[in-house]
Amino acid sequence: MDERKKRILRAIVQDYVQSAEPVGSRTLAKKYQLGISPATVRNEMSDLEEEGFLEQPHTSAGRIPSVKGYRFYVDSLQPGVSITKQDAQSIGDLWTPTTDMGDFFLEVAKMISQISHNVSLFLAPAHDTSVIRFIHVLPISDSQAVMVVVTDVGALDNEPMHFEEPSRDVILACAAHFSQALTDISIGDITIAFLTEQIQALEGNPQVYEVLALTLYRAIAKRKLFYSVGATQLLEQPEFQDIKKVQPILSMLEQSDQLSQLMHPIKSDAGQIQISIGAENANEELKDLSLIQASFGKDKQAVGTLAVLGPTRMEYGRIIGILTYIQQFITGLSKQQTKR
Repeated sequence: MDERKKRILRAIVQDYVQSAEPVGSRTLAKKYQLGISPATVRNEMSDLEEEGFLEQPHTSAGRIPSVKGYRFYVDSLQPGVSITKQDAQSIGDLWTPTTDMGDFFLEVAKMISQISHNVSLFLAPAHDTSVIRFIHVLPISDSQAVMVVVTDVGALDNEPMHFEEPSRDVILACAAHFSQALTDISIGDITIAFLTEQIQALEGNPQVYEVLALTLYRAIAKRKLFYSVGATQLLEQPEFQDIKKVQPILSMLEQSDQLSQLMHPIKSDAGQIQISIGAENANEELKDLSLIQASFGKDKQAVGTLAVLGPTRMEYGRIIGILTYIQQFITGLSKQQTKR
């Protein structure tokens, strides 16, 4: 993409994020001092639309960014990630030497939700250091079974499972392979992505392995602290004034298990920010939403994963800047405590 198209796409994203209104060529030419005529801007916008970076909603003469356009903006066009002094001060004010880390992240989640008008999610690990010793599957009928997960510090809650077709022998054979693959794995390392990778390498019935993996993840998720704040903030966004459009999102926000499965913790020392935009999300309910998440660690222990869920028209730079700053803030706390 040439520099002129980049400037135009950047201006469209920034304008649409602020206004929630499709952006026209005349607006861009006047407002952003691009140094070219509205007719030239219009031609460039047409090219960007043909290339998949822009969309034209209904009969509006203006354009809005597509998922491809947002992705290019996030990866290549954003100004350097930073945080405002006000946001940094607000985060610092939430911490004192006696503050519980969970309470700190709850307050941070509230703050992010209030300033961004999005939903904030926090998932804190529980028993991250415990290790799976074995996974036992107890059939109770031809189509039902119970999973018992035993760790080095005790057992997780029993979880019921339902199978459609496989025989009892097939289920038990797959369960044995599944248990062997997960033996000596730390609870804190188990994510949906990790389980998917593990079961793809196992021989046997894929449907049975999928049930086993989801059941194990559900059992682990019950032992984690999870909360979400800001559902009403999200519903104030202009994208979600249509009740038919917002109903599936409301239903999802009521299901904490479903929400927590959206969050896939990454290594706490990696310093990465994960961004999923619109249709990049596997969940159909998220096709109009973006999810930005980061994992945090302190003293080589996982603290949790904080995520922001909002419309694709969100302030990516500001959210990424805040999450990056919090990672640096937590790292700084660890270094201060180490010096004492």
